[in-house]
Amino acid sequence: MYKLFWEAMSGAMVVELVLEELGVSYKNIAVDMANGEHRSQNYLALNPSGQVPALKLPDGRVIGESAAIILTLGDRHIDQPLIPNATDEDRPHFLRWLIYMAASPYMAFVQFNHPERFSSDPSTHLDLLQNAENRLLSQFDLLDAAIAGKGSFLPSRLSALDLYLFMLLEFYPDQKLLFASRQNLLSVHQAVSSRPSARKIVRRHKPVI
Repeated sequence: MYKLFWEAMSGAMVVELVLEELGVSYKNIAVDMANGEHRSQNYLALNPSGQVPALKLPDGRVIGESAAIILTLGDRHIDQPLIPNATDEDRPHFLRWLIYMAASPYMAFVQFNHPERFSSDPSTHLDLLQNAENRLLSQFDLLDAAIAGKGSFLPSRLSALDLYLFMLLEFYPDQKLLFASRQNLLSVHQAVSSRPSARKIVRRHKPVI
């Protein structure tokens, strides 16, 4: 069984979506980052970066970074079309946009939600937040233009790109604004949100109060 080190509204969301779509067994292990558990000696021994998500493989090895986890799962479940393998013609396109999502909008959300990590001067935090939001909207414009299918990033099928993009869209606080002029993003969000995996995982990350 896989073990996923997890926190709500983190990059663990896409890993859970991938695990659900692959139909493999996994167990969530909560990491209380608000209370500094990610900096504990025990957690750092598993994942020296102190970040979530981290995935413990059945053989005991631990993988960090959401994109690396997705690619590792693809290598371990090569019969599944969710993650194009090395011989798939969609592989280069998949890799380009997976790495882009992980390195650009995902990291912009870190700045958007935690400007204090980028400056110890509180007077700069509003500027950092606004800068991050402007970058996010520009990045979502780029992603909207890159979507090649009808309700899917790749031309012909659902892939982990759609799951990663869905997570990013769920992170954004004003979806009405986001979707107003980005119909391709809306179509992907609608397609993924209708899947049982997404309904299950969104409830876990965004419980209705």
